[in-house]
Amino acid sequence: MFKVLFAPMDKENACGMFTAPHIISLIICIVAIGVALYFTRNISDSTLKKLTRIFAYIFTAMEIIKIIYKFSYGYTEQLDFWFPLSFCSLFIYSLWMAGFGKGLIYKLGVSFIVGGCFMGGATFLIVPATSLMDYPIYHYLSMHSMLFHSCMIFMSILYIRKQVMEVTFANYKYYAPFVGSACVLAIIMNLIFNANLMIMRNPVNIPVGFVNDIYEACPPIFTAGALIVYVTVPYLIAMIIYRISLTIKDKRNPSS
Repeated sequence: MFKVLFAPMDKENACGMFTAPHIISLIICIVAIGVALYFTRNISDSTLKKLTRIFAYIFTAMEIIKIIYKFSYGYTEQLDFWFPLSFCSLFIYSLWMAGFGKGLIYKLGVSFIVGGCFMGGATFLIVPATSLMDYPIYHYLSMHSMLFHSCMIFMSILYIRKQVMEVTFANYKYYAPFVGSACVLAIIMNLIFNANLMIMRNPVNIPVGFVNDIYEACPPIFTAGALIVYVTVPYLIAMIIYRISLTIKDKRNPSS
């Protein structure tokens, strides 16, 4: 079992994108998210804080296991093969910040959970451009990715539903610097180490024609566009979800 879970790359056929294993696992993840949201519909603030901290421990440990696996097989030629700096890996840092931080640190962490996690998690589940393209669905890295991104969606909706932080233009001042600084750091490290952190150097495995066309025409424009998308689009999507959440809540609890 251990050898199957942690088999080397290319030992068996990769799951791939939009294949039967991918679609089935996607459906399972969506159902699991729905069930989890149902059973946490009345979660208290203190329990949510505990859950955030538990997730911080769990996903940090899982990320360490992932890094150990990469080093064990020598999959470290490029920094982005193992270093945890992608848009979605910011979820790990935000869990620690929201679970243990105070003041500005806390607000920065929460801003990503409510403003970035839904879009980041949903995008990967639909377009798994990394692990599922290299490993079968039953490999540790594939299952880790599906669980990780499902929990991003779950926590995002949970935080929005609990109104831990209003997803408004006023609170965008926390999200933008947090994500923007991560993007700038990724760009700098990409230049130094010839890496592709946060997929900001080239659109590897992204099945969108015009994105690849932009990269082929002018890589710096692709990088600038990626930064703009990271800093704006996920938060705008989260604002829409937040407004929908408020509308549903108002309908369920009409004022007398």
